[in-house]
Formats: sequence, C-alpha cells, structure tokens
Amino acid sequence: MIENLPGAGGNSGAAAVAKAAGDAHVLLMSTPGPAVMNQFMYARMPYDTASAFTPVAFVASIPSVLIVNAGTDYKTVAELVAKAKAQPQQFNYGSAGNGSTGHLGGALLNMVAGTDARHVPYRGSAPMLQDLLSGNIQFTIDSLPGVISFIEAGTVRALAVTGARRAAQLANVPTSLEAGFGDVRISTWVCLLGPAGLAKETAVQINNEVNAILAETDVRQKLSNLGADVDPEIRTPDDLARFLASETPNWKRMVEAAGVKIE
Repeated sequence: MIENLPGAGGNSGAAAVAKAAGDAHVLLMSTPGPAVMNQFMYARMPYDTASAFTPVAFVASIPSVLIVNAGTDYKTVAELVAKAKAQPQQFNYGSAGNGSTGHLGGALLNMVAGTDARHVPYRGSAPMLQDLLSGNIQFTIDSLPGVISFIEAGTVRALAVTGARRAAQLANVPTSLEAGFGDVRISTWVCLLGPAGLAKETAVQINNEVNAILAETDVRQKLSNLGADVDPEIRTPDDLARFLASETPNWKRMVEAAGVKIE
C-alpha cells in the first residue's frame, strides 16, 4: 500500500517511517530532502536524520540540467558565466521554489563560478520555464524529465548535465565536470529506507527484491524514458549507506551556498 504524506519538504512522511522503529512493513521512498538535505534547511526536524533510518535499496538517480533560452547566444557554460560576470545586474536564475534543487544548484554555480546571478523563486517549474522562454530569467537548473520536452522541441538549450555521467537522452551534452565546473554536481535520486532497527537480513532481502525488479527490461526502459539512471555501483544496503554519507556534505554545501533556512 502506498500512502502519500506530503508536507514540510517530505519530512512529514519521513517522520511517520522514523516512528515505526524496526517495522519492515513501513518503508520510505525518499528523495534527497528527507534523507540528507532537509536537516540543513529546517530549523526543527521531527527526526534525527543520521539515526532514524536503515538504508535498504537505491532505486535511481535523475540528473538535473543547466538550460537557457534557445534564442540566446550561450552555447557553453563558460560563455554563460562570462556573460553573467560582464552583466551581473541583468542575470537572474529561476527555480521551482526556495530550497528546491534548482535554487541550490544555481547558488552553487554562483559560488563556484564567482558570479552573482539573482535567484527568482516560482511556485513550481511550469511558471519558471515560461519565464525562461519569455527571457525574464537567464538560466535554470531543473530535473531532466521536466525539461526534456523543451530541449527536444528546441525552445531551450541544454548546456550541461549536473550528474556524474552524461544522460542517455542527451548524449552530446557534457557533464558539469566536462564543462569545467565539476563542483556543480546536483541530481535528484530515489532510494528506499526502512526505520531504524530494521534487521540487516530483512534489509538485504528487500534489497534483493528491489534489484530484481530494477533488472527487468520494461522497468529499465520506463526509467530510461524518464531520464532516470540505475546506478550499478550502489547495489547493497551498505553501498547505499556509503552513498548517503558521501551525499550529505555535498548537499550541506549547497544549502549553505544558497543561505536557505526554514523556520
């Protein structure tokens, strides 16, 4: 049974799982927010991120893409950065809202590139993309599934994929590392977490079942169509634990760069 518990950037649903200590029947399908990021943004957390969950299985990662209006002259990230430095008062970047991956990614690009583009938050990606097409903002960093149709239609131009690898759907678009801005690494991912105290053998059993499902051809195709990537290096609960540990300082740095604090 799937129970959607929205609110507080995913903290509401995560808190419900955290309270079910040791119960293998209560699992959390988590994005970076509840698993690592929110602890650095929210002044009060309903659970202790470091100890509330048991890593179970990694599902997929979904890269974000740095895009600009296709009518602009920017063909590379370096050209965009150079223009932003030359005309700082004219450069804005949009996001789906304060604390979103687009907000954090843009702030991180500012920090790494030495630019000062102004953040403009929107109520979701749709109005933000409309303003990008209208020329009211100069760039955004958004998840691939949400912008791939615009890229394919030729209305926006992808300058870099901000994941660790090139996206299969955008084979000719470099990663941020290849573009010369390797520290701008941001992607959304999905993982399965159990509550603290979940027996290790149970976590391994569920992990094996998830991996078997992810190996099915039709499942892989559906994930690929969404721009999602099954990471072959994160296969076990221990792999996931190490991955979460490596992601934590990365998201902390982005939150600090954006200066986000939610009371």
